[in-house]
Amino acid sequence: MLDQLAHVLSLRGFLITKMDDHIYFSRGNHEDELSELEEMFKKVNIAVRVDGRKIYLLDGDITKKDLDQLIWYSVQQEAGGGNAWRSWGYFITRNHGPKVNTFILETGVALFVKALSAAGIVTIMSCDGHGKGRPCITFCGKQNAIWFCTLFNEIKDNLKLNYEWYFHDVDGLDIHFVAKRRQNEWNLEKVLEDTMQMAEYFLNESENLSKLKKDIFGRKYKSTRRLVHQMDYAQMNKWMRTKYKNYIRSQVEVKIH
Repeated sequence: MLDQLAHVLSLRGFLITKMDDHIYFSRGNHEDELSELEEMFKKVNIAVRVDGRKIYLLDGDITKKDLDQLIWYSVQQEAGGGNAWRSWGYFITRNHGPKVNTFILETGVALFVKALSAAGIVTIMSCDGHGKGRPCITFCGKQNAIWFCTLFNEIKDNLKLNYEWYFHDVDGLDIHFVAKRRQNEWNLEKVLEDTMQMAEYFLNESENLSKLKKDIFGRKYKSTRRLVHQMDYAQMNKWMRTKYKNYIRSQVEVKIH
């Protein structure tokens, strides 16, 4: 049952690790989450003991209904961020984005948003569509959106996605990553399947991707900052993708020699 509980907590967006006799609550979670998590367990009537960051299950008699309540536990959705998050300096210097509290994120996008932040990619707003509309993740500024898209294009053919995901309104201050409906109705469970696949990649590769971002874009800060400030989306998209391709090519050449 501990395995099932750990899986459900991950689906709900918490960064956790299943240990032999407990679940470890990662420091990558927001500092306010642990106390709110205890309150959530009480509301769902699941008996646990929290010792520091260790969560012990006291009663293994948990029903599917209990687990479903955890997965789809409702929250008060909020947006966040500010102009500093959109700056080029913030983009190239941060190993990780801001820690986002799971209790302001909807289930269908929660772990995905936190995985992006772990990889140094900043979002400002999200919505899973509630099974009634299209899900949306809003990236903070052009550079975060383009960097994500560059990486997503490298992996998307290996994912088994239920929906087609694409960027919408690229000329805005912040850029929306949305899904296109393929069937007559939205299915929130299928949305969650999609975002969990993407989240897994960005979580597993978070440290490598943060380093890659700095290696490619972190040099000549002052001159680069002036340059990117003058670019529109199309110009920055071409510039960032070119730098990415040139860097990857140079690394391959080094390995060959």
